[in-house]
Amino acid sequence: MSAKLSFFISGMTKVSRIFALVIAIAVQWLPDAANAQCGNRNYDEYGVFLGAGYYNGEINPVTPFYKPKPAIGFNLRHVIDDRFAVTFQAIWTELEGKDSDFKNEYQQWRNASFKNQMVEMSIQGEINFLPLVPGDPMRCFSPYVAAGPGLVLGSFVNEGLRFCIPFGLGVKYSPTESFTLSAEWKYRKLFSDVLDGITEDKYNLSYGETAARQRSFLGNDDCYSFIGVVLSFRPNARGGHRCSAY
Repeated sequence: MSAKLSFFISGMTKVSRIFALVIAIAVQWLPDAANAQCGNRNYDEYGVFLGAGYYNGEINPVTPFYKPKPAIGFNLRHVIDDRFAVTFQAIWTELEGKDSDFKNEYQQWRNASFKNQMVEMSIQGEINFLPLVPGDPMRCFSPYVAAGPGLVLGSFVNEGLRFCIPFGLGVKYSPTESFTLSAEWKYRKLFSDVLDGITEDKYNLSYGETAARQRSFLGNDDCYSFIGVVLSFRPNARGGHRCSAY
C-alpha cells in the first residue's frame, strides 16, 4: 500500500467517527414536509470528487491556482427540496509551496518550502439559485452556493485536528433522475498558520538586514482551495422526485 493511500485511510479513520455521528443526526432531523409536495421529495446522492487543490499563505499570498495538485474525494448529499441540500464531503490532496518560485528578494533569502498531505472532512449547506428537479428539461440546471464547518488532518499537524470553514460556489446539472454533475470552486479558511511550516515571527540578525525580517505574519492564517467536478448517483431514483398518481 502506498504512503499516500495509507495516510488517506488513517486520516479518514480518525475523523470519520465524528462526522458520521453529526451527519446521522442531521439527516435524521432534516425536514420531511417536502415529501408531501410534488417535485420536492428529499433523497440522497453519492458522488466522487475529482479536481485540484492549491495553497495561499506566507509563501504564496495572492497568486490563484498556484502549484495545483490532484485532489480526490467523495460526497454524500442529502437533498431536502429543489432549493436546499446538506452535503458531507471528504477530500484528500497534497499541497506544495516554494519561496524560490517568486522573485521577491526576501523570499529568495528565506528560501522556505513545504509539501504536505492532508485529509479534510466537512458538512456544508447548499442553496440553489434556481429550482433543481433531476430529469426535468426545464429545471435540471442551477448555480449554487455552499458553506459549512470542517476538520483537517494533515502531515503538518502535530497537535490533533484543525478547524476550517469551506465556502464557495458552483453549478449543478441533472439531465436524468439518476445522475447529477457539479462543477465547483470552494475556498477554505484554515484557523491555523502551520500549513506551510512558517510559523515563527522572530528575527535572526545573523543573516544580514534582508534575511533578518520576520518569517511569518501573526494573525494571518493559511488558506487553501479546491476546484473540481462531482459526479453523483441517486440509487432507486426512478420517479423519486415526482408525485405518485395515488
